[in-house]
Amino acid sequence: MEYDYANRELKGAKIGNSKILVDGDEIYLLLTIRKSVEVNGHRNKLFIDINEDSVDCLLVNYNRNEAVLFSIRHDIRRIRTNYRRIRKSIQRKVKNPKLRDKLLAKYGYRERKRVEDRLKKMTTLLAEIAKEHNADLVRENLKDLRLNSRKRSKQLNYRLSTFPYRRFIEYLNYKFNERGLNVLEADAKKSSITCPICGYEDKRNRIDKERFRCRRRGFSFNVQYVACLNLFSRSNDGRVVIRSGRILLITRKTAQVVAVNVAPYEPPNQMRWLREKPVQVTKILVITKRKCTGNHF
Repeated sequence: MEYDYANRELKGAKIGNSKILVDGDEIYLLLTIRKSVEVNGHRNKLFIDINEDSVDCLLVNYNRNEAVLFSIRHDIRRIRTNYRRIRKSIQRKVKNPKLRDKLLAKYGYRERKRVEDRLKKMTTLLAEIAKEHNADLVRENLKDLRLNSRKRSKQLNYRLSTFPYRRFIEYLNYKFNERGLNVLEADAKKSSITCPICGYEDKRNRIDKERFRCRRRGFSFNVQYVACLNLFSRSNDGRVVIRSGRILLITRKTAQVVAVNVAPYEPPNQMRWLREKPVQVTKILVITKRKCTGNHF
């Protein structure tokens, strides 16, 4: 019990069933603990949109009257693709069944550990950001994550399934509840093809993987950030408008106006232990006046 982490976790906790694990010459003590955590509701919110190569976020701080958009990028898709290539090579070149199975198990274990490492680091980073700003989490409803579809190609289905959405959400729920923060759900259906300003829904609004342009009003923005803005509207917190070339959030209860500002170069409380650069935080494009028709400026 010499590690600070273990001492911190055991404070106020009840120890349950324990096990002795033997791994070769090494012996481990596995402790199961039960800890009560009080979860309170907070006014500030952190909205996240989960994608195959990034987690895009909208942090709304009503106390400071500000909102910030930022992205946390990861390399899980690259990890999965590389290990898939390795497995195919082993199956093709290694003829000995025992050796082939041993190598597949070895690289499969490495892949799982690397992916799990990324998930834990990303969810911890998000939880620390929310904790610093006393913000509850608003994420997409898990029922909307229907990855496999006959309408999509086999290659696209594999690409979309490389990110373990359900495991990521399990870690999110655990880490936010551990810090006394609420986890809320919002309807994310068609959030990347719906205009957050006028609500016009059209598949053609999404030009490509990165760009969004409303065919009715001409509003153009990053497609992942559009999904975050739609999650804000659908969570009954308020609505999104444009005034004088700026994106503003208007709350429903107090009619408070919050401006969406440029994100910092990195979110607050960046983890120092993020090794191998698995998580990269990028800043948003500067919000400027854009072409728009109608009465939205």
